[in-house]
Amino acid sequence: MANHYFKDTNSYFKLVDETHEIICVTTNFTNKCIAISFDETSGYDNMRDAFTDGAADVISEELFEVKRDEVKDYINENL
Repeated sequence: MANHYFKDTNSYFKLVDETHEIICVTTNFTNKCIAISFDETSGYDNMRDAFTDGAADVISEELFEVKRDEVKDYINENL
């Protein structure tokens, strides 16, 4: 099973095939958040297929982790 990493506008996605986990990190001037969901329907496959067919930019795991850490630090500092 594989992990897939994508960027769409200001959102960075990690899709985990093994668990159908979707992690979205959003960072811009007005919004910084991390959302996690699990999809046991065909939604996960549809999203993965759309992203791998060019609906979003493929990114590296390292870039995703940098953005995730940036948002985590922001949340920790402002809560």
